[in-house]
Amino acid sequence: MSLVYLVSTSKDGRRCWFVGTFSTRLNKYQQPIQAPQFDDENSKQVDLAFALEARDRWKKELGISVQITLEKYGQPIDEKDSAPLPTERFAEHASQFVPLTGGGVDGKGYFVRYSPERHKWYCRAIDISSMVAEHRDRETLWADSPEAVANKILELWSIKIAVPFEDPQAVVRAEQARQQAQAEQQKTFIPGLRPGCR
Repeated sequence: MSLVYLVSTSKDGRRCWFVGTFSTRLNKYQQPIQAPQFDDENSKQVDLAFALEARDRWKKELGISVQITLEKYGQPIDEKDSAPLPTERFAEHASQFVPLTGGGVDGKGYFVRYSPERHKWYCRAIDISSMVAEHRDRETLWADSPEAVANKILELWSIKIAVPFEDPQAVVRAEQARQQAQAEQQKTFIPGLRPGCR
């Protein structure tokens, strides 16, 4: 199932996101009622099945209207006359390495993907290993070119949070050079001859 966001509006009109539940009061049977808690900065992704059930229950029991979105700042996906709710978050698109230059990051870069449906390049926070633990809820960055996505990563997420990857081609080239140097060294080796006797 997909991971989605539950979005509501605060009393002063600000957009806020579901972050968890807490017990506030007792119902007529003296049982605790779990009420949703919303925050205007933080967010928490939830399973699509939970989101659908919670949206209907909170509207009916608590009078709270929420919308379901795929992206933190995305459009609601469950409005009438729109496409059906998705069952998967993203299709797996092939990735491309975008190298960074200057600023001491030569030889490093980011992997970006191309979405043929949107005709745009993107990078998700979960695609960058340094962001998975604490920053996985960051929004997906979209742009018209791979370089523009890499620039957005640096501008919005910073290099300290989104630590760039080593260039996979540079690693392959270094390994090939090492193997070639080792082969050259073995060609000049003569068994039984000391290094100082050559």
